Amino acid sequence: MDENFLNLINATYQLFEYFPESDSLKTRAKEKVLAIMEEFILISGENSNKVKISEDIEIILGYLKIGKFKGWISQINYLIVSTEYKKTINQFSLIDRNTQVDIKKELKAESIKISSNNVLDKHENQKKEPHNLKKLSDRQQKIIKFLSEKKEAQVMDLQTVLPNVTKRTIRRDLDELLSIGQIIRMGQFNQVFYKVS
Repeated sequence: MDENFLNLINATYQLFEYFPESDSLKTRAKEKVLAIMEEFILISGENSNKVKISEDIEIILGYLKIGKFKGWISQINYLIVSTEYKKTINQFSLIDRNTQVDIKKELKAESIKISSNNVLDKHENQKKEPHNLKKLSDRQQKIIKFLSEKKEAQVMDLQTVLPNVTKRTIRRDLDELLSIGQIIRMGQFNQVFYKVS
């Protein structure tokens, strides 16, 4: 368990690298990971250190959950790391049977959620139906409507529909629409046109 746990701590530290530099949570999370590592090295069968590590792991799990919800780390990475930490807590035998059952239920629910999200994403990408327009911003909906009417357009054409929007913002919207399969790009260099897919 020693080597696996140290690998888990190292992996967690690496995950916190994906948190934004501007967020103070990144520093606190990394410090907590280093504290767990120190405590783990000092363990010599004392329950007090194991209790402290378990408490710190719960804090780390909270940080990871925040990172998952903010989109800084993927759901898959969160699930893998949190599962391993929860196994570690179970191995320390510091939680009662009810908590173990709750953890198993939470992990199962999280796995089902991730699986269903992956299936939904795959299904949506295959269908590419207009119902995705509800999820688009107003600007993106205007772009789709304009492209549907005109059949194809360049960025400068789209500025007539979105006069107070910069070319950079229009390109960002176009890139997002490209990534979700709503539109396609044709041509090269100054002759790039966009069409509804």
